[in-house]
Amino acid sequence: MLMVLVFSAVGSPGDGSHAIQAVATPINLALALGATCALGTVVSSVLALRLRRQPAGGGAALGLLGLLLMLLLLPSQL
Repeated sequence: MLMVLVFSAVGSPGDGSHAIQAVATPINLALALGATCALGTVVSSVLALRLRRQPAGGGAALGLLGLLLMLLLLPSQL
C-alpha cells in the first residue's frame, strides 16, 4: 500500500511537492500500520518460541520478517 501511495505521488519534474503533500497522511498511516504489523509479528513469534507452541512457526515468522526488512532496506544502501 505504501508503494502505491508513493508512486501515485510522483509527478512530472517541476510540479513541486503538491503531490507528496496530498498523500502525506495516507503515507504516514501506511507506515504506522506496517510498523504495528512488524511489532505484532515479533511479539507473537517470541511468544510462540518461549511458550513452546509452534516454535517452527515462530521461527519462520521471524525469518520472513527479517527477509522482508532486508529487501526493503537493501535498496536504500545502494
